[in-house]
Amino acid sequence: MKGPIAAYLNELDDVLAFDPSLSRRVRDEIESHLWDTADQVGEAAAVQRFGRPADIARAYAEAALPDRLRGTCVAAALLGGGTLLLMRLRTVVLDIPGSADPLTWLDRGGLLAALVCIGAAWWIAPRRRIALVRRWLHFAAGSLALSVGASLVRAFQGASGDMAYALIVATGLVELLLLTVLMAQLARLDRYAQRLAS
Repeated sequence: MKGPIAAYLNELDDVLAFDPSLSRRVRDEIESHLWDTADQVGEAAAVQRFGRPADIARAYAEAALPDRLRGTCVAAALLGGGTLLLMRLRTVVLDIPGSADPLTWLDRGGLLAALVCIGAAWWIAPRRRIALVRRWLHFAAGSLALSVGASLVRAFQGASGDMAYALIVATGLVELLLLTVLMAQLARLDRYAQRLAS
């Protein structure tokens, strides 16, 4: 299909490439409006009336921003809670004693810092201050990565036997998966920030 509407929709797809699901939804919605208008005034006039694709994309991105912020905060909260539960599971099952060594401090301090950062991001998110939310969540992700790493090293040091090592590897993989989900959410949020800044 060629013509002004097809060209307009392709340009809109390009502008919204930072979020494929939003792009599909917007395209479906706008295409029907464009064809309805084109039936009355023609394709070229319909496209001209609708506005620039960059402006449309910005409006939709701004409207979708609260959901993206909430989704990223939820992913961070799940990661923080999951990390806490998995750390406790390792500590209880493997009977790892508490100590004052640097790994313990990194483990607990990283988790505490991450939970504080997630709480701050959650509190700021309704105000749509995307730069601050991103900053807090990036710091939370780094703190959680530090905590997970220290926790796993600590667990390996205190473990003995195949079952203990299997538990450590399994819980570590779950934590890494959760961290990957958070990083993907942060990357999507970063793309939104870039789109809204342009």
